[in-house]
Amino acid sequence: MSEIKKKERALLMSICMAEKVPVALGEQLLRSAETLSYEIQSPASRIKQYGDLIDFHFSKKNG
Repeated sequence: MSEIKKKERALLMSICMAEKVPVALGEQLLRSAETLSYEIQSPASRIKQYGDLIDFHFSKKNG
């Protein structure tokens, strides 16, 4: 694994731990963001959509 990938993984893990989100879900959110091209949306819209994805996955897991 390259040094950049190791740093990315460590950062993702620290953010997921701080937000109490499973790392696998964090990775999935990043892949979804790349796939769905969030770059053309405003930051506020992106934050809302990330929150919606987290809520969706947690409701699916708990429901």
